[in-house]
Amino acid sequence: MNIHGRCIEHGETHATILSERGATRVTISNPEVLRVGDLVEIQGGFARPLTPNRCPDRSIKWTSAVLDPRRLHGTAVRNKTERAIRNFFAGNDFREVRTPLLVPCPGMETHIRPFKIHREEPLLFLPTSPEFAMKRLLVGGLERIFQLSPAFRDEPPSRTHHPEFTMLEWYRAYAGYEEIMRDTEELLAFTAKEVLGSASGEIQFEGKTISVKPPWPRLRVRDLFLQHTGIDLTRAHNLALLIDEAQRLNIKVNPGENWDDVYFKIWLNLIEPRLPADQAVFVVDYPVSQAALAVLAKHADGTSWARRFEVYVGGIELCNAFEELTDPVEQRARFVKDMNLREQIYGPAFPKNPLDEDFLSALTEGMPPSGGNALGVDRLVMLLADEPDIHYTMWLS
Repeated sequence: MNIHGRCIEHGETHATILSERGATRVTISNPEVLRVGDLVEIQGGFARPLTPNRCPDRSIKWTSAVLDPRRLHGTAVRNKTERAIRNFFAGNDFREVRTPLLVPCPGMETHIRPFKIHREEPLLFLPTSPEFAMKRLLVGGLERIFQLSPAFRDEPPSRTHHPEFTMLEWYRAYAGYEEIMRDTEELLAFTAKEVLGSASGEIQFEGKTISVKPPWPRLRVRDLFLQHTGIDLTRAHNLALLIDEAQRLNIKVNPGENWDDVYFKIWLNLIEPRLPADQAVFVVDYPVSQAALAVLAKHADGTSWARRFEVYVGGIELCNAFEELTDPVEQRARFVKDMNLREQIYGPAFPKNPLDEDFLSALTEGMPPSGGNALGVDRLVMLLADEPDIHYTMWLS
């Protein structure tokens, strides 16, 4: 069988050829004919040049990047993961959908920067999430839908973020966030088994054994604050009181920061690092100010909390889910409030997004009570591939 690859090093009698199959050492009869970077054919243990590398510096950066063993492993796990996701949802009677990638409104989060398409009116963006379009499908009568969609957020690349990434979103009509929690834990257990053959529901990530076997612990935000910091969020309900608590914990608060800013400083420094390292967990019931597109509900003591959850696995925040708000008047008011807050914080450097009038109009037609989840596929691939850098889960980044 012939193998095609690229010469990555050679001496007087032997050369190393890198192909999709890995590195192969071959005999060369004439070292003058073959140079590093040349595209070659291996036949019968000998290498024959096919196409010379014409880069002045004999660069092989593309071969080195694409055929990097970490990338080949990460992308192979990605293929299996996306196949497993589709199999899971098909087995649960979900319909796969596809929504537009050029949208009049990319999302309404205060701090998430979208990519704007520079053109004449109408103004268009790349979506930060397919959420608004998928909810219009719920209004239109679809009841179980999912999508593996490109998503775009103009934020600096990091070990766990790329500005262009893959989002899995799914929605169940006539369901709440408890049903979406069950979907989530069953999806991860199923995917771990399909991709890794892990019947035990365990994965290995950065030297840790992590259980994704259902059921997962449900950890309330208010309980985590009380346990790890001694803060009772029902009492520290205004900015001055939360600043007092932050100062007690030696958390620096800068002038102009609001209640949510202080909350997140405490969360990121003192709570998130203490979440279980060996177990996938749900963090549930967020402060009202962080409800976004979630409904509110009361706990036994009469305090209101957003019916929202996030999942953490091995220190990685994997997804964000809501029991969905369906009231068009309340949703419009929240959007306006979030954009006014953006204007207050960032000024003209980060302008408001236009309201998605199609989505708000659809809500007036009546969206069924629903639950939905947005899960970062690239981060899931990181976990299943035991790959600490998101860029190795993508072919080109």
